[in-house]
This record gives sequence, C-alpha cells and structure tokens, in this order.
Amino acid sequence: MPLVTVVVLPPRLRAVAEMIPAGARVADIGTDHARLPVYLWQRGLVSFVLATDVSAGPLRRARRLLMRCGLDGVIPLRLADGLSGLPLDTLDTVVIAGLGAETILEITRKPMPPLITCLLQPMSHAERLRAYWGDAVTAERLVQEENRLYSVMAVLPGDKPCEPVPPGRRYLSRALEQGGDPLLGIYLDRQIVRLAAEAGGLERSRRAGDEVRLGETAEALAFLRGVRERV
Repeated sequence: MPLVTVVVLPPRLRAVAEMIPAGARVADIGTDHARLPVYLWQRGLVSFVLATDVSAGPLRRARRLLMRCGLDGVIPLRLADGLSGLPLDTLDTVVIAGLGAETILEITRKPMPPLITCLLQPMSHAERLRAYWGDAVTAERLVQEENRLYSVMAVLPGDKPCEPVPPGRRYLSRALEQGGDPLLGIYLDRQIVRLAAEAGGLERSRRAGDEVRLGETAEALAFLRGVRERV
C-alpha cells in the first residue's frame, strides 16, 4: 500500500485552519500548494473544500500534493482569478491567505452572498484591510511565525459599515482589542514603534499631503498608546 503524505501547516496557516467552523464548505483562494485544503480534509474539519489559483503553475504543484495524499479528484482545483466563476452560493467560508493586502481587497470588494465569511491573512499592511472593513471584522487573532506577527481576520462582507474607520482602528480592530489575544502587547509595542518612526519622518517632510498623514498617524499613535497602558 503506497505511503500517504500527511500535511503539517506552518503557524500562520494553522491559525487560519483553527478559525474555520467545523463542517464548513470552503474555497481557498490563491492556494499555491493546496496545503491548507489538504490539511482540512485529512483531519475531517470541513465537509467540502476547493482550491483555486490564478496561475497554472501553482495548480500543478497542488495536484502533485493531492496525488501524494490520495486526494486527486477529491479536492477540486480551479484556475480562477479571485472569486470569478466559483459556486459561491454553495460555500460558507472563503479563505484568502498569504497574499498582499491590496490583492485581498481587490478580491473581496466584489459582490458575494451575504452569509459568506471571509478569512483573510495578509502578508503585510493589515491596516489597509481594517481601514476598509471596519467593524465587519468580527474576529481577529495574531500568530507569530519566526520573528514576524501576522493577523488572521474573519470578515462578514455584508456587514461593512458606511462610516469612515478612525485612524486608530486601522491598526487595532475592536475584535482584536477585545479578544484577549496573548500576543496583543507585543503587537501594540511594535506598532507604536513603527508609527512613532513614521510620525518623525512626516514631521521633517515638506511634501504636499504629509500634514494630513501626520495628523492621522499622531491620532493612531495616541490611541494605541492609550490601549497599551490598559493591556
């Protein structure tokens, strides 16, 4: 009997997997090697999962993994640009992990059924997702991989607020502030250092528009410092 590969996930993808409801019907967008879908299926965590990528190369790698795991033909692979052509009305969870914030925004801005939950794990600039989604971020957790902190957010696109998101909330969602995350203190310290450096650079700048950016950065910095005193 041939050996079957058992997939083990790195911390950030394992954090995504832990936020997927049991028995969910999932689409993994930008799947690359399809490690997350295989992990979910092998552990019986989902009732259905499909994997997509915008390029043929990643899907070839994904198919090789499926074959090693005995799952070729069990987990559908789709060549797709974002959500295009997917059976969204049959899904309840969309995962977009390991992409840049702007790419994630481009994908999730498009219409989708109101009951779908999006699990988003940007590789950088998570504040851009919070700035767009606001309180539609219903859950958020932090995960450390090597020396980097990543955010995983659960978003309900149908609940996107109309009002602008305050500068401070771009760096700390209500869900993350209230969730008791054990990494919150470390995260706040790093964001405070980052924003203080940005504020210093903006104060020395004479470029048009930097005065507005400085005001927003200073407001965010004061907000995060206030939260840090309570954590």
